[in-house]
Amino acid sequence: MRRLLLPLLLALLVLPVVPAVADDDPEAGSAEWRQRDAANMERMTGRTQDQLSHPGYFARLHLAAAELYVGNLADQARHPLRPILTLAQLVPQGRGADAYRHGWQRQGRGVMVPIEYRNRDGARIQGEVWAPPSPFTDPVTGEQQTGPYPGVVITTGSIQGYKELYWWAAQGLAEAGYVVMTYDVQGQGKSETFAHDEDTGFIDCSPQGCPGVPYQQAANFIEGTEDALDWFLSDDNPLRGLVDERRLGLAGHSLGASAVTGVGNRDERVSAVVGWDNASLPLDVEPRVPTMGQNAEVFFGPLPFHDEPDPDANNATYRRFEEAGVPAMQVALQGSTHMEWTYVPYILAASSHGERVAMHYTLAWFDRWLKGEQHGRTGVEALPPRVRAQAADARQRLTATTFDGSADRSAIGTGAWQPLLGNVPHTIEGDHVTDHLSFYFRSSYAFDGLRCDDLYAGC
Repeated sequence: MRRLLLPLLLALLVLPVVPAVADDDPEAGSAEWRQRDAANMERMTGRTQDQLSHPGYFARLHLAAAELYVGNLADQARHPLRPILTLAQLVPQGRGADAYRHGWQRQGRGVMVPIEYRNRDGARIQGEVWAPPSPFTDPVTGEQQTGPYPGVVITTGSIQGYKELYWWAAQGLAEAGYVVMTYDVQGQGKSETFAHDEDTGFIDCSPQGCPGVPYQQAANFIEGTEDALDWFLSDDNPLRGLVDERRLGLAGHSLGASAVTGVGNRDERVSAVVGWDNASLPLDVEPRVPTMGQNAEVFFGPLPFHDEPDPDANNATYRRFEEAGVPAMQVALQGSTHMEWTYVPYILAASSHGERVAMHYTLAWFDRWLKGEQHGRTGVEALPPRVRAQAADARQRLTATTFDGSADRSAIGTGAWQPLLGNVPHTIEGDHVTDHLSFYFRSSYAFDGLRCDDLYAGC
C-alpha cells in the first residue's frame, strides 16, 4: 500500500500552481480554461501539502496514534466477545485525524464525555457528547446561558469513516452553543462489527447473514441515525439535561448525508438538516424541514474538467425543497474533494480552507433554524427579540458576499506550519465568498422570502 501511496502523493504535489485568470468564465477547453482548472486542481491538494510540510502535525499525529492505539487494545481486551474489526481500531494511526483537535476539553473550550450504548441489533456503539463551556456566552447576543441548548446528532460517512473525522463540526457547534453527539455506526471506527442476540448476548448470525454486516449498507447509517437520536434524547445521555428537545438538528457526510436527510425529514422531532456531500432525499419522503446540502467538485482526488459540467448536477434535492416551499440551500465548495468534511492524514486530498467554509454555512444554517426559530412559530416577525436577532444574524451570514469570523472561532485544527509561530490554523474572515465557492457548480438558496439561483455569480 505504501508503494502505491507515495507516487499518488507526489503526483498531487507536482500539479502546477497557476494563478486564476481574471476572466471568471473562460470558454471551455481554451487555454484560459485550462489555466484556471489547473489552479483549481492545485487547490484540491492544499491540505495534503499542509500536512507534508508540517513537522508539528507529524509529531502530534504519531503521539496521538500511540495513545489511541493502546486505548483501542485495552478497550478490546475489556470486551473480548465484542470484536471491533475496523481500520480505525486496527491501524495504529487510525482515529488520529486532525491531531490538533485532540485535547479540546483540556483547553477549556467545552465539555466532552465519551459514551457507549447498544443499537437495535445489540451491537456496542461508541461515541461522544459535546457541550459548551459553563457559563456560556452566546457569540451573537452576548447573553450568558446555562442551557438547555439546541442539539445536533452527526452521522459519519461510509468506507470506514470514523467520528474523529468530524470533530471539527462537533467542537465548532459546541463552542457556538449546541449539545452535539458524534458516534461510529456499527462496523466503523470504535463501534462493534457484529450484532448480538438480546437474550444470550452471543453474536447474532445465521445462514442468511449477520445484521449490520457488511457495514457498507444504507441501513447501518439510516438505522444508526435513528438509534443515535433516540439515545441522545434518552435519560442514558449524561448531558440530556442540557438538550432542548424542541430544537434538534441532524448533520451527516456522504452516505451519512443521505441518511440524515431522509431521517430528518421523516422524524417530527427534527427541525433542521445539513448534508455534507451530499444531501439526498428518498423519493418516498416529502420535504419537511429546512435542509442544506453541501457538495464537492470531485470525489477522492484532483481531476480536470475538460468540458463544462452541468452546473446543477448536485441540485436535484435542493430543487425538490425549493419547489415544495421548504427552506433550502445548496453550497458548492471551490477546489474541493469529497474529503473536505473529513480529515484523513496524508493519503487523501482536500483543500486547506474547505473545512472552514463548511463550518461557516453549517453553523449559520443551524443558527437560523434552531436558534433563530421557535417550535410552533412561523415567520421571523412572530419571534421574540432575542430569537429574531439570531435569525437575522444567521440570515446575513448565509447570504453574505464576505465571510465573517463565526467559523474562525473554532479554527484550532491543523493549518500551515510557520517556523517561528508553529501551527497557524486557516481562517476565512474577510475573504470574498466567491473565492471559496465553485465556479463549476451552482450554489443556491431559497428561504425567508429570499432566493438566489447562483451565489457565485451574484444575486
